[in-house]
Amino acid sequence: MAETKPNTVNELLKREKLTKDFEREKIESEKKAIEAAVEKISKLSQPTTGSTPTNSHRFITSFDMALSQSKQDMRYYFLLETDYGDRLKSLFQENEALFKRYGINGSKFLEYVRESFERFKKIHGLMPLEPMKPKHFKYVEESIQELIRMFNQRFGK
Repeated sequence: MAETKPNTVNELLKREKLTKDFEREKIESEKKAIEAAVEKISKLSQPTTGSTPTNSHRFITSFDMALSQSKQDMRYYFLLETDYGDRLKSLFQENEALFKRYGINGSKFLEYVRESFERFKKIHGLMPLEPMKPKHFKYVEESIQELIRMFNQRFGK
């Protein structure tokens, strides 16, 4: 008997439908993460009369947005485990003016952190989903400091 071959058009349509569903779910999860971050920050900052928010912790920064979106991404698994996200946020805020000058926003900063950690894992022969440890974080932190030194050296203060 003749075997029926799967129709490639049907497979293509199924693949497109799954892709659209995945994108829709991704957008919904990002919206939920942003709403959760807004609620958390609004609970932390109580409105005071006659004063305007001057500290960066009173509103959502680009780093907060990037961090909440990256928690949905598997590539940033190491940020979920301990307080590395908070430590990276403080490092970003310390050098925020310099990063803004060179067009580095929160998502680009986190991408550089991820690449630095991947480089560390490759150099030391670690497994792909190896958790970040304090020694690894120290390497990432030194790598970021080196990036800042290179910016200052290349472009001057």
